[in-house]
Parts: sequence; structure tokens; C-alpha cells
Amino acid sequence: MTRKLTFFELLEKFNRKERFFLLGWSLGNRRFRASSTFLRSISSLLGIEIPSKAFVAMDYHLSWLYASVFLSSSKAGDRGVYSNKNQLVTGTQEDVDLLIAFRKGRVNHVVMLEAKGATRFTNRQALSKARRLSKVFGRDGKRWPHVRPHYVLASPRRPQRLDMSAWPNWMKRPDGSPYWIEMQMPGDLIKTTRCDKTGSADGKGSYWMVSEAKV
Repeated sequence: MTRKLTFFELLEKFNRKERFFLLGWSLGNRRFRASSTFLRSISSLLGIEIPSKAFVAMDYHLSWLYASVFLSSSKAGDRGVYSNKNQLVTGTQEDVDLLIAFRKGRVNHVVMLEAKGATRFTNRQALSKARRLSKVFGRDGKRWPHVRPHYVLASPRRPQRLDMSAWPNWMKRPDGSPYWIEMQMPGDLIKTTRCDKTGSADGKGSYWMVSEAKV
């Protein structure tokens, strides 16, 4: 009989992003270990200590995350083919920018980080992700006894005008604000912009210019 894979074994086996392996290889950090300074910041924000050997992955598909949670649960069984009536496994590449997973006692914790730099968090994208994560983990985050989810926003400035009224409770603080951490970025970044010959922005313009990329 084939041994049932653990939650962390499943997370690793589903993780097949080329950039993950390329970055780990090129930076001499094949295990993709997070720095102690970064982990301390996230630990302080969430009020739970994250171990130095936590599993870390980037651009992790939500379908992979759901499959890892489900297949490591008591609901999976040995059927091999499972119902997808709630469309929790999709053909889209909806993901989280950074995923951190670790075990405390009998519970596996999953921290999902969504990051924005020169762009802003939008209600449309945030609500789509919130709805899907609510289906995966439940409104209270306790759908799966063996997994506890956490959600963190990272950006140079605190998110503004973000409507979180429809987000599940576990994705935000008790006061309704997001779990947010400041992400340091240079303040003098630039970008290319398509424009007309007068320098006015034009998505179909025959000219381009360099402008400031505000963060």
C-alpha cells in the first residue's frame, strides 16, 4: 500500500515554478530558506514564532495549496479522483506571491503573503482571492483541523481604500484592518511609458518616454 504523503511533502511536490528553482540555484539557496530578520518580522506581526527551516515558495498556485490541504486530510481517502463541485481546483494561475508553511504541535500553519510595489492593491483582485480562500479554509479559517491559514499584505505604504468587508475573518485583524508589513523598496525607480509626440501618455502611442515609478 502506498504511503500517504504529508502536508509538507505535498507542498514540495506540487511546487514546480521554474523561478523558484532558478532563484534558489543562482543565489546559492536551493532550499529557499528565508532570512532570520524577515521571519522575525512576520512572527512579530502574527504573534507566532516561525522556525528557520520553514517551507518557503514563491508564486504558489492556490490549486496546489488546496490539493495539499485536502490530500493530507482525513477526507481524501484512496479514491484518486475527487469531486470539484466547488471549483477549488481551477485552470487559472491564481497564486500567492510568497507562501511560508511550518508546524507547531499538531497544527500546520500556512502564511500567504501578497506583495505590491510600484502598483497598488485593487479591490477586484483582492476580493477574488478572498472569496477563493474563504472556500478553501472557511470563513473562520478552521475548516481543516490540521491547517491554520494566515494572510499578510506587504507593500512600501499601508494599503488605502481597500474594502475588506467581504473577506473572511481570519484574513484580517479583529478591528477589520489587514495584517500588513512594510516592504522596503528604492524611492527613485523609473518606468517606460507609451505616449504621443507631445509626451502625453497614450496606450497606443507611437512614442515612449521615461517617467517616475512611484512606490
